[in-house]
Amino acid sequence: MTTHRLKEVPIVPTTASGGLLSMNAEEIAKLADEHAAVADEQRRLDPKVVESLSEGGFLRHFVPSAFGGHQGGFLDLLNAVAILGHACPSTAWMASLLAHGGRMVAHLPHAGKEVLWSDGPDVYIASGLVPGGEMRPAAGGWRVSGRWAFVSGADLADWTLLSSFPTSEAGKKPWCFIVPKKNLVVEDTWFNLGMRATGSNTVVLGDVFVPYDHGFERTSLEAGLPAGEPDCYRIPLKAVNGLSFAGPLLGAAKGMVDRWVMWTRAKKAGPDGKHPIDRESVRLGLARSTAEIDAASLLLENIARRADAGVTTENDIERNMLDWSFASDLLRSSADVVFEASGTSAHHESHELQRFWRDIHSASSHFALSFTNAAGLFGGRTFSAAR
Repeated sequence: MTTHRLKEVPIVPTTASGGLLSMNAEEIAKLADEHAAVADEQRRLDPKVVESLSEGGFLRHFVPSAFGGHQGGFLDLLNAVAILGHACPSTAWMASLLAHGGRMVAHLPHAGKEVLWSDGPDVYIASGLVPGGEMRPAAGGWRVSGRWAFVSGADLADWTLLSSFPTSEAGKKPWCFIVPKKNLVVEDTWFNLGMRATGSNTVVLGDVFVPYDHGFERTSLEAGLPAGEPDCYRIPLKAVNGLSFAGPLLGAAKGMVDRWVMWTRAKKAGPDGKHPIDRESVRLGLARSTAEIDAASLLLENIARRADAGVTTENDIERNMLDWSFASDLLRSSADVVFEASGTSAHHESHELQRFWRDIHSASSHFALSFTNAAGLFGGRTFSAAR
């Protein structure tokens, strides 16, 4: 397939970049950009791109320093992921989720973490946190069976973090647990409109033994580790979960608009002799999409800064959810504005703009980014407090 690709589009950081992770992301983005169209067509990232995520520090970003990790921050990761999203949204999605996977498994017992990172901190960890399957008590642990859909990077993962309800728990509290690649089967079920190269396939377990040390109560992840632990592990899951999905969107929207600008500049004048860049509708579209992206960037940066500062009250959690869901709506709107202004030619399957548009719509549909759900929680608390 011949791809309409604007090679002169530079890799432009969407947020104020800084730090080694962002510097590495700029190099990875160049590689990801070269392989993005083929990755979309083949529904998987190029092995070189996958390897670069490890070499660039994404896998170890949130890994505890005791196991060789960087024990990093949320703003640094947001900046780096946005750079990748400017080039290839699927690469950014995987970089973000693999990094956040390292943060979540830090809740494991020490013995489990020693097994997980026995060969170093650069371990590919996929995650599927929607509880599923069956978790039955067994000597020293559990026997687990079931299916977990939409596990991004399932084929890449050395270990996969999953969630289930133990049948022995009277209160039906879910647990999280890790499973090595050798003990699971990945079914090729990801045939989606966008984000095709994320390989968000289905993980299947058939009566697999999971030791106690390889699991932890999900309430630990939802509440965060106690005082005295590094801030990045004390943050409740709900306070930062949306960042892992909205970060790639931020870069993708900026990447789409920048490509649209370059493409529009290169177009010829119309039958009326007027060049597209001189049309009021085109300039309005550029202004609106740019403002929406900048507004979304500020919202997401504020969330990341609050998380890095360890601010985690219940009000902060609901405000973070509101902000990242609204930011996602803004980013989807920015993509719609320029796609509508692009005309029919940009709809061709080989055109970069339609690929970015598909990726943005697919990513923004994630349940964690639902503005309706976030607004319901935020409004409920606000009005309840006023009674």
